[in-house]
Amino acid sequence: MLPVRGILFDKDGTLIDFRATWIPAYRGVADELADRLGGGDQLAAALLARQGFDVARGEFAEDSPLLWETNEAIAAAWSTGPEVAGRIDVLEVVLRHFSDVGLYPPQPVGDVAALLGRLRRRGLALGVATMDDTEIAHVHLRHLGIAEQLDFVVGADAGHGAKPAPGMAHAFCAACGLEPAEVIVVGDTPADLRMARNAGCAAAIAVLTGAMPSRALADLADHVLPSIQDIEQVL
Repeated sequence: MLPVRGILFDKDGTLIDFRATWIPAYRGVADELADRLGGGDQLAAALLARQGFDVARGEFAEDSPLLWETNEAIAAAWSTGPEVAGRIDVLEVVLRHFSDVGLYPPQPVGDVAALLGRLRRRGLALGVATMDDTEIAHVHLRHLGIAEQLDFVVGADAGHGAKPAPGMAHAFCAACGLEPAEVIVVGDTPADLRMARNAGCAAAIAVLTGAMPSRALADLADHVLPSIQDIEQVL
């Protein structure tokens, strides 16, 4: 293995606390759709359940698309419901809610800015690869005050493919002059870890600040950490 020269982070569930940030946003979308369709709380809960989120228990199914899919795929899944089909532009609702940092301010996993500063002082290139849209990712990263600490930010809409395909990892390498074997990928879902494997990266590091249990990640990861705040132990 070559010396590690770069780290590619997932955004949601990795740099950003997934449950604290995204459960309110998902509920906000479902509530607006249900309200506009005249279905109330019962329909909102049903819309979330169809995407693998149990409102009563506050838990996600391990195969929930809300954990890792693109915004377009999430909107498409809601759009096909019998109550919704053809009546509302669901993608517009989804993108409006997901980009609203006033309603849903992204919650960082600890002092992310300080961590990234220490990593940069090690001479590491730092990037973000997310299944979110690229512009929404920039909005979130600016809100957290860490945008200037990142050398590369890419979303699933940028033309490099979606996880677990290797395209976003390879784009990070190309932008920063790195070989995949010099890069660690850090994420909270199997898609992140498989992207690392498919790209030939040095290591796939799992964190538990998303909504996936350790058992769903352990077989795919070189290390499973409580959060990114523990990444320096691996380095």
